[in-house]
Amino acid sequence: MKATMPGITIELNGTHVATIDLARMEVVDVSVHGALDQNPKASLHAMGGNYSEGGCGHLIWVADQSLLPGETLSVKLTDECCISDKGRTIQELYPDDELSTQTDFTINDEMAAEIRARPRLHEAFSVQVETSNGQNAAALSNELNTSFSFGVLWNFIRPTEVRVRLNTHCLDDVLARKVGTNHLEGVLSFGDSASFSLNDTK
Repeated sequence: MKATMPGITIELNGTHVATIDLARMEVVDVSVHGALDQNPKASLHAMGGNYSEGGCGHLIWVADQSLLPGETLSVKLTDECCISDKGRTIQELYPDDELSTQTDFTINDEMAAEIRARPRLHEAFSVQVETSNGQNAAALSNELNTSFSFGVLWNFIRPTEVRVRLNTHCLDDVLARKVGTNHLEGVLSFGDSASFSLNDTK
């Protein structure tokens, strides 16, 4: 009997971005992050790996790819992955950068003050998420919620499903590393997909 090797496919406006073979992976996360004080307003990331002894370590399939207003990102969980793209290590992506040895990512008072002082580069954001099983949600920025995150998360413990989420965050959430306000949370199975779009605002 042929073994099933699930995969995640990522498309932007119907054009292939990456296909990730989930065989021998422990976790894979496809996400979009954005904030009013950052450029670009929305960035796509896809990363994961196998962190056990003898595993592949941390791999990156998409790093900081800009999403433009009006573009639609689609992420689909498939039950069979025939052709996949090779993930790259941080060293392969950034060969000229020194390997970081930082282990403490605590935000101290000086860092928090610098973050609070950043100027806003955008007036607003408006994002939309829909799933193939009928869930949908929209999120808008306001005076408190100035950043957002969309994610599709897979792990080997539940290999036949992914979790999808859309959150917005205020600055205090970011500094405290809190989840923020949840606008959508769900579970997708084989054949299901989730789409994300950044609406046209200033």
